[in-house]
Amino acid sequence: MNGFYASIEKMFDFGSVKTEVTVPSIPNVTWQHVWSSSETQVALLNSPFVSISNEILLHIFRFLSVRDLGNVSLVCRSFKMVADQDEIWKPKCNTSAKLYSKSFKQIYMDWMHGKCLHNKHLRRMGLSIRTACVRISPPVFPTRPTGKYNFESIGGFTQHPNSSSTMTIELSVNIEDTARELIKLLEKASKFQQQWQQSSILKQMIIRYYRFMQLKASNPSNLLLVPTLDIEIVWQTHLLRPEIYQADCIRLFRRIIDHKLLANDIEEFLKEQAFRDTCQLYEQRFGEQYCPLSSIGHLNQVPSNVFHYIFDSHINELTNYSYWDKTNFEFSLESPKDYENPFSFTEGDINLDMKWLDMCKKFMMDALQKMSDGSYYSPLSTGINLGPGAMKRLKKSYERFLYMAVKYPLKDGNGFVPPTYAIDIMWHAHMQEPLNYAADCVRLVGYVIFHDPWPIIDDSNMKKSCDKTDEIWTREFDSDITTDHLYNTME
Repeated sequence: MNGFYASIEKMFDFGSVKTEVTVPSIPNVTWQHVWSSSETQVALLNSPFVSISNEILLHIFRFLSVRDLGNVSLVCRSFKMVADQDEIWKPKCNTSAKLYSKSFKQIYMDWMHGKCLHNKHLRRMGLSIRTACVRISPPVFPTRPTGKYNFESIGGFTQHPNSSSTMTIELSVNIEDTARELIKLLEKASKFQQQWQQSSILKQMIIRYYRFMQLKASNPSNLLLVPTLDIEIVWQTHLLRPEIYQADCIRLFRRIIDHKLLANDIEEFLKEQAFRDTCQLYEQRFGEQYCPLSSIGHLNQVPSNVFHYIFDSHINELTNYSYWDKTNFEFSLESPKDYENPFSFTEGDINLDMKWLDMCKKFMMDALQKMSDGSYYSPLSTGINLGPGAMKRLKKSYERFLYMAVKYPLKDGNGFVPPTYAIDIMWHAHMQEPLNYAADCVRLVGYVIFHDPWPIIDDSNMKKSCDKTDEIWTREFDSDITTDHLYNTME
């Protein structure tokens, strides 16, 4: 099994979508090495770098001036952290590497500059964001024919998706219950959206997430550690970007940290004690409070919020979830000192991800209103219908999306296939378990489908990609992609 997952991790290298983006030129980083060897040794005796080997120090400090060292001590401490722990930069300290290869400072500046540009781009997008999921084509109300399809087995598909009203493939993730629980999670988090969008709080959330992931990485995978609501929300941002999630996990933790949103009955029974254990481990290691423990007994008597997205009363809404939401961490209004984001996502990514639920609701309501047949309209359409009938249709739309991915590979050509928000619901649910998601993609599609919630792509390429996708989808499935999730497939 370990070998199998190892092969999956390798497969993550396939299928990424590369987009041409024009960005400002990277600033020229200059430095001077003007001190003598003896001066360097004396200075190091009183510095936090004294514990680092001289070989590594020489590689680092030869690119910094005395003025640099005096004025940017925080950056120097970051270099120590990177040189000691980072899986990508450590090999550059090897003596076999070229002496005049790219410096730590230049690597650090390049990386931070790229993240800064990305964050600025996300801020500019703001409320006027334009994504593949937003565009809704003119209304088309096709009737899916009952005839047989010319079909040959492809990838993991042995039947055409339109040949059955139920899914013709099996997934390793219970996307039905996971999707319902995911929407509930986002609703709970929406109550804190205004507070959590503050930069100082986002920084604290990222620090807490990094520390939690360090606990996950340093303990056995079968040890139940319980994330708080704020940590879970940052984790969601990371999970929905599988390419950078696997890269960051390998770089920082040497393995992919698995995740699941659903908890089984045993985990639910043990969750309160596991949460106490998580608090203890966190506070012992990092010397700061994880989350208040007070009033747990009282709060356990109060049922968790259940958001009524399920229109069918016989559905059991009380599924078990893996995170802790009975008490919440209280953030400081001040930005943390010595802040460092070790991940490839930015604060702007978290901010935009918190808007996804509202945009999804709008898309689903607009799609309902486009229907010429009022039988699909409901006075509760401001929510998201995840009842049995709606869920069946959503799963079929996601199955068609996966079929498109194997028949028209996303990694070839322009390759940008814009899903609707309806498809995104099930896609996000599938990505909640990264190892199972990767395994399913490899088995069914042949490569791991990477996901970028807010792709940086200009309007002309967006339109071409959307038009091409609509044409292929309609030809393949006899339905329009934007309303596909509202029609039953006829046997």
